[in-house]
Amino acid sequence: MEVTALGGLGDAIARLDDGRVVLVPDAVPGDRLLIEQLPQQRGTLRGRIAEIVTPSPHRQTPPCPVFAKCGGCTWQHIDLPTQQAEKASFLRHAIGRVVDIQIAQQPVPPWRHRRRVRLHLRSDRGKLVAGMMARASHDIAEVSDCLVLTEPLSRLLHVLPEVARPWLKTGEVYAVEGVQGVLVAIHGLPHDFRLLPQASALLGALGVAGVTLSIGRHTDVAGLREVTLPETLGDWPVQVDAAGFCQATEAGNRAIRQAVNDALDAMGPVPRIQEFFAGSGNLSTVCIGRAPVIRTVEQDAEAVARARVTLADAPQFQLFCGDVDELVDAPLPGEAWLLDPGRAGARGVCQQATIAGPQHIVYVSCALDTLRRDLQLLQSAGYALQSAVLIDAFPHTPHVEAVVRLQKA
Repeated sequence: MEVTALGGLGDAIARLDDGRVVLVPDAVPGDRLLIEQLPQQRGTLRGRIAEIVTPSPHRQTPPCPVFAKCGGCTWQHIDLPTQQAEKASFLRHAIGRVVDIQIAQQPVPPWRHRRRVRLHLRSDRGKLVAGMMARASHDIAEVSDCLVLTEPLSRLLHVLPEVARPWLKTGEVYAVEGVQGVLVAIHGLPHDFRLLPQASALLGALGVAGVTLSIGRHTDVAGLREVTLPETLGDWPVQVDAAGFCQATEAGNRAIRQAVNDALDAMGPVPRIQEFFAGSGNLSTVCIGRAPVIRTVEQDAEAVARARVTLADAPQFQLFCGDVDELVDAPLPGEAWLLDPGRAGARGVCQQATIAGPQHIVYVSCALDTLRRDLQLLQSAGYALQSAVLIDAFPHTPHVEAVVRLQKA
């Protein structure tokens, strides 16, 4: 069979003579393959590569030694231009052909770009190992050096097992790198609560700027609780903690912020901006000076608290904490809404927009399937797509960010 494209979940697509699709991992568009058929899963045909008859010119050798086992970076075997072209086709499928897709001109470096990570610690034959989730499994792929992590984060893969082995049986570690250094939050099951170290002792042992140790009901904090995202330095620095959300790459977030800035420029002055899923204020700060009133809504109370600190000297802001769908305010004539939801999308907010919506909507999406669903809802209510920007924020994965702008016809 010949591979014709890549699917949104990362597997390659080949077709039988009767047109049926077969999903094949680790294949590349342009490959000619001998495929062994696997049992169907929920009606989906799947296969695995038995032989590469003719390799695609876009195929490359994955540099990661655990590529075949680790569940991350499943497109390392595909060259970057092909990855980006496939992601553009994903976005085209989501938005249709009304507007041209602009590809952001702030590319993320192919390696050492990820500043946020969740690591897993598990006992394996009496040894504590650190790594990522293995492919389609609850097992751990032990990783000694992750090539997409920044150097300080990758160093944790070496240090954590040695430091945690005497007192931790199994655990999860969240880590983020900011201007002031690395923060870690450690959760897990200890061998014995009496063996737990103090968080202050872990600062030096791990070589980090802040540690939050949460084991059962035991919580201990040492060092910094928050760090600053470097791309937000200036008058309105945005703070994040180890377990909270922030964009995983600095360059990717710079591109997202620039795309939102350009969308707001294109809209011109508006009487008010309502921002939903506002987080710690990453995009709120881009809105400063755009409207006399900026109303933000976020469900995470800790994120709202951080945003209040960042925006304390910006009186035009009204910050609300609670369920986003329940805190939508009736729009003023000509106002704009800024949406930055998680993978579930913003169905509730978009449904309210179809009843009495704003003049402008800027939608930032990390999940093109729910973006497509929400755009169809908005377009059925008279919103016209004005622009679409693709940000390849996650090289070697099928994930992509998009910023689209709509206007009420």
